[in-house]
Amino acid sequence: MFVPGMELRALTMSSPPTMRQSFRWTRSAIWLSAFNLLAIVGLCAVSAFMLWQMRLDAARRAEIAARILVQVLGRDIARNIELYDLSLRAVVDGMKRSEVAKADPELRHMILFDRAATALGFGNIIVLDATGNVITSSQSVTPPTFNSADREYFRYFAAHADDELHVSPPSISRLSGQPVIMLSRRISNPDGSFAGVAAGAIFLDYFRGLFTAAGAEHAGTVTLYGPGGSIAMREPFDPRQIGISVADTASYREILKTKSGSFLGPAMVGQGDRQFVFMHIGDYPLQLSTAVPPAEIYADWQRKALGLGSVVLCLCAVTMLLTWLFGRELTQRRRAEEATAALNLELKRLATTDALTGLFNRRRFDEALAREWRRSVRTRQPLSLLILDADCFKGFNDRYGHQRGDEALKLIARSIEAATDPSHDIACRIGGEEFAVILPDTDATAAEIVANRIREAVSGWKEPHAANPHGVLTVSGGLAQIPLTAAADPHALVAAADKALYEAKRLGRNRVGVTSRGASHLRLASAPQ
Repeated sequence: MFVPGMELRALTMSSPPTMRQSFRWTRSAIWLSAFNLLAIVGLCAVSAFMLWQMRLDAARRAEIAARILVQVLGRDIARNIELYDLSLRAVVDGMKRSEVAKADPELRHMILFDRAATALGFGNIIVLDATGNVITSSQSVTPPTFNSADREYFRYFAAHADDELHVSPPSISRLSGQPVIMLSRRISNPDGSFAGVAAGAIFLDYFRGLFTAAGAEHAGTVTLYGPGGSIAMREPFDPRQIGISVADTASYREILKTKSGSFLGPAMVGQGDRQFVFMHIGDYPLQLSTAVPPAEIYADWQRKALGLGSVVLCLCAVTMLLTWLFGRELTQRRRAEEATAALNLELKRLATTDALTGLFNRRRFDEALAREWRRSVRTRQPLSLLILDADCFKGFNDRYGHQRGDEALKLIARSIEAATDPSHDIACRIGGEEFAVILPDTDATAAEIVANRIREAVSGWKEPHAANPHGVLTVSGGLAQIPLTAAADPHALVAAADKALYEAKRLGRNRVGVTSRGASHLRLASAPQ
């Protein structure tokens, strides 16, 4: 068996003592250089691992902080909306009672409205009739006189029999003149027809106060999105951005996919990428997110990485310089050893590889088949041998020339490689247009599948072949397997596969012949004792 470096060791043993000492000296220098290089690589690897962990920690800390902020703000907003919604429900339930609707205005005001309706940050609740006129208000017994039939929430309930809480995009309140988000519920008649709307407002300044109290100014950009992707509040605050819709941005569409999460995506307002952490607020059409530029997340890490990296690079540079100065004296000897080893490897490759196709050659085939045959007999495991031959190949060369013939052989070789496992199977070119595949631990059924894959791959190229009855380049195969086929030695196994190949040729080519147990008079030899 060939072992890389065997010739070099033989040369060393037969050389004078001074040469053997020089080789040992060279190898010692190489080992020292390798150790120094390993130390450098190890130092760089450990440093890189530490820096990577520091980077991950920086990202993890930033994400945890953002998640906590989003969860705190989201829970607070959801809880207050829920409390405010209880007041709206009470108003709707009260207005469904005829005695309440017909009660004295002062009594009706006391019944319908509670303290939650005037909580800090929340506007007054108004009740509109079916035409949009104000019937009553939590602000006073005497309601303001205006019509809201043109408002989004009124038009929505007039067109939809929806009993759920409706959240409207940001707008300007007609009562206070401040930007608000309207919360509303439908009031229905006993027969289900539209009777009006109970509506209340959340001032956008309420959200701004929440963001400020939670320290959102230290978390990049914190944004509350209203229905339809409109910006309801944003910190840092810019009044020009309130009400802008970001529904068509890729990042907002990503937020809509799940209830909460994080991702890296393009900024919705502005340029560059942002690290988003987001959550949906309850079951309401509201979303909350933080967006931080990656540069801000990793700013502190970059400063530390620069310092640590500079120290590591200096140490590596000094180590490499010393190693280079020491190894320079032995460069010629080391190059000679490397050249010899490379030459040995190339000779090994040339001795066992077919130059045209890159497959193993006949020499390697004989060695491998003998080895695998002995192993199969010893272990009683199946061994399959596939012999392949290009159909009517002489006619192909005569018509298209030998250069096209060589290309066809390469095509067959690539088809064999595509259908076999190079870590397990052994593919060889054993003659002009003849190929062989050794399939260890493979029975005839599995081997026949491999053979047909090769055959179909070759014919699938549709390479024109006028001399072939099939009109394209094809191969025929012969398959033999021990112990299914009795074989006293590897040559008998080859003969059995050849016999199956000839039978496939006789039956029309472009097929695979399989040798059965009864097809040969050869017997299976037992393993040597």
